[in-house]
Amino acid sequence: MRKRTGANKLKKRNERRSSGAIKKNVRNCLLSAGKLFIILALCCGAVFGARSLWLWINTSPALIVRSIEVRGAVRINPDEIRRLAQVKEGERMLEIKPAAVKKTVMGNCWVKSVHVSRRLPAKVIISVEERTPIALVNVGKIYYVDEEGALMPLFTATYSDLPLVSGLSVDSTGKKISQSSMKRMQSFIAQADRFDTSIVKKMSQMDFSEESAVRFKTVNSQMIVEIDDSKGAIQLARFGKIINVLDNSNEGMPRRINLCYSNLGFAQW
Repeated sequence: MRKRTGANKLKKRNERRSSGAIKKNVRNCLLSAGKLFIILALCCGAVFGARSLWLWINTSPALIVRSIEVRGAVRINPDEIRRLAQVKEGERMLEIKPAAVKKTVMGNCWVKSVHVSRRLPAKVIISVEERTPIALVNVGKIYYVDEEGALMPLFTATYSDLPLVSGLSVDSTGKKISQSSMKRMQSFIAQADRFDTSIVKKMSQMDFSEESAVRFKTVNSQMIVEIDDSKGAIQLARFGKIINVLDNSNEGMPRRINLCYSNLGFAQW
């Protein structure tokens, strides 16, 4: 038989168990309180450190704009880019908003893209990509035009060996050549390049006023050539053969050549 435990012994055992549980709970509470204190101390330190860093950033003379560098500007005066950017020496670096600077600089018609970077501690770099003109266009006023159809104003005392193109339409914004006109002009230029890579450079004027015909003049000549641009490659090849014949004759160059007919070419002196 199991030995019966006396009432006094049971009481003492229960008291020991209760005392151990209390001590364990107290120890756990102290540990939790210690962890909480450490976390609070770290948070306070982080807040204080962040506040000190923020004050330093906003008051330190080391983070004041001291130079504004413009890269990629060839046709555009770098001073014009700085004026549009509205960034001034003496400003705080954190006050410079790259998106806002990009938007204002893009206001120049010659600018295709802009990248703005803040180079710590004291430099702002504005990198621009300029548009490349492929022709001069006459749309009531003469402009440069790039491959995207963007119109760019001429510079003072402009000299250009690019062809002067007329008969193109402008889109609703008034800042670009319409897509249909650009597609037609670029298609004709591509056909001309396939025939002779130098022929476009020899063209001084192109006229797309007629719906199905292109008229052009060549450099140092008053001769007007008219072709059907839907058959540009074929008719340009025919034009080349006619020029070879005329070069070897005593007739001289005609005033006008019309190649818009299927199997005929008319020359007028």
